Amino acid sequence: MQKSQIRGIIGNAMLHLASILILCFFALNMIEGIGRNTIYGAITNLATATGINIAYYITASAFHIIVLILAIIMIILSAIGLFGAIFNVKSLNMTIANRVLSIITMISALMALIFMIVYVSLLGIAGTSVGAGPITVFLASILGVVGSFIAYTKRAYNRK
Repeated sequence: MQKSQIRGIIGNAMLHLASILILCFFALNMIEGIGRNTIYGAITNLATATGINIAYYITASAFHIIVLILAIIMIILSAIGLFGAIFNVKSLNMTIANRVLSIITMISALMALIFMIVYVSLLGIAGTSVGAGPITVFLASILGVVGSFIAYTKRAYNRK
């Protein structure tokens, strides 16, 4: 097994794991009774939201929806890249696309976290916090960026 294959397998596996973790953290919040400010609640109740600072909540929800869509795309691309790395097929290398998508996902998760923190802080209710959901999604997106930069690109294959 070549070094490029090993790095491709590790990088794509990390990206695949990070994307699955992002989806699992969203799905965990969808369980009934676990939390109020969940992505599922944001998608279903986005049109009925009211209040002075609701623009922050709507923006955070929109960024969470973007993260959710990008995580699904990254699962598909990382699976294709993982098969390409295992069988050493250079045409199945999805590293550049994974890098771009993982960086956009990380930025979107960070923006969602920032807007959710601003929304909660402007509510002015003592003891209210953002919760672990947006924070864990952001941390999982960082894992995806790290994984996408471990794998070699097609250009690195050609230099060897």
